[in-house]
Amino acid sequence: MKRIRIAAVVFALVATACQKDGATTSEPRAGYGGMGIATPVRQTGTTLLGPETFPCEPATGKEQGYSRYGPGRMRRGGLEPQPLERNHIAIDGHGANFHGVGRVVDGGTIEMEMDEAYFAPTVLKGPPGATVTIELENEGVRQHNFSIPSQGIDLNCGVRASGEVKVVFPRSGELMFICKYTGTSGMRGALAVKG
Repeated sequence: MKRIRIAAVVFALVATACQKDGATTSEPRAGYGGMGIATPVRQTGTTLLGPETFPCEPATGKEQGYSRYGPGRMRRGGLEPQPLERNHIAIDGHGANFHGVGRVVDGGTIEMEMDEAYFAPTVLKGPPGATVTIELENEGVRQHNFSIPSQGIDLNCGVRASGEVKVVFPRSGELMFICKYTGTSGMRGALAVKG
């Protein structure tokens, strides 16, 4: 009986310390595995683990020490990038883990999965100069990123995050996109003009 009372007191103290009038924490690095992405405001119909998905956010350049937490070059305790998958391809001279081709039309939309070291589909084929909306969904256990520096695109997607981005296909050839966190492990893709 004494142990139950002690456990109840400890639980009450921890619960009180963790909650301030039901407000979410604004502490840096808070969130559901987002490595610095703040926990969203609680919505009705959410579960104990929070909403089903979170929004992707523009990268601020202030993401600190991401590599210390396991992704990218520091994944699984190593200092080197993870080896490429067997069926990898080369995009602009860099290795990319290959998970299919998606065909798009000008003004169209396509879904893209972000996972531990790949984008699926990896290559998007479309007409020259086409503008396409990509609906991103992070299905991995780490934060990922979708970047095309020449188009000013730099979007972070935390765990269970989704968002969309408009991209413009090049006039010829291919344009690489990358996850700036795990790109060295093969998380790259391309916008390729149909030839």
